[in-house]
Amino acid sequence: MVVNWKIRDMPILTLTVSPALVEPLTLVADDVADHLLGIIREHLAPRAGTEQIMFVPALGVVRGCALLAKLEHRASESRSMEIRKACADAIAHYLAQKFATSVRVRLIALDPQNIGASDIGVEAGL
Repeated sequence: MVVNWKIRDMPILTLTVSPALVEPLTLVADDVADHLLGIIREHLAPRAGTEQIMFVPALGVVRGCALLAKLEHRASESRSMEIRKACADAIAHYLAQKFATSVRVRLIALDPQNIGASDIGVEAGL
């Protein structure tokens, strides 16, 4: 096991899934994750192996959209608002088309100086 206390690279995508969509998404989760990873790589160009994608089931009744995608990444001058917006749009359109449902995407750029991070484990690709 490798411990790396200095990594601040990201992006981290958390997709919160309404109860009605948990089973349908579970059946195609690998394909969806691969497609989302492709979108992230195309728009944000993160360092390979720093990406994190998690699907999280909502435990109760959803208020708002059926899918909520929250993508946090390290801000940089090369990732302008236009690039972030294009990435958010691509994620939203893909998920809306794939699951024929409502989608909300929030792409949040974080100042690298405000990121404290710790990755432990083989899964992190360290």
